[in-house]
Amino acid sequence: MALKDKRQTEKNHTFIQSLAHASHGVARMFKQEKNMRVHGGLAILVILLAIVLQISIFEWYWVLACIGGMLVTETFNTISENLVDLITGKTYSELGKHIKDMAAGGVLICAIFSAMIGLCIFIPKIWNLIIH
Repeated sequence: MALKDKRQTEKNHTFIQSLAHASHGVARMFKQEKNMRVHGGLAILVILLAIVLQISIFEWYWVLACIGGMLVTETFNTISENLVDLITGKTYSELGKHIKDMAAGGVLICAIFSAMIGLCIFIPKIWNLIIH
């Protein structure tokens, strides 16, 4: 959708136009989706903790991959929910419920693995601070 013309029906003509649409989509998710705001807030806290604990470059790769993975899975969860609502007209559908539950399950799986990786990185560093 073009920013000036809400009825754009053709492909974007420039990279800037594509970037503007993508930025609009990200902003909309953070504005409308509470879980995206929660993930964003937690990502900021994790980044601050990583800076304070001076994690290694290798650990940064893992932390950033987990943050990116969480934001992407939450994005696909939001897309799935919106598509189900669009198709069903927001009326109850057993299949629609299964689709929404599976998309939310994907977020949960990513969150569990991200938490496990975070614990592996941060617990030893915090432990070292406590005992020294």
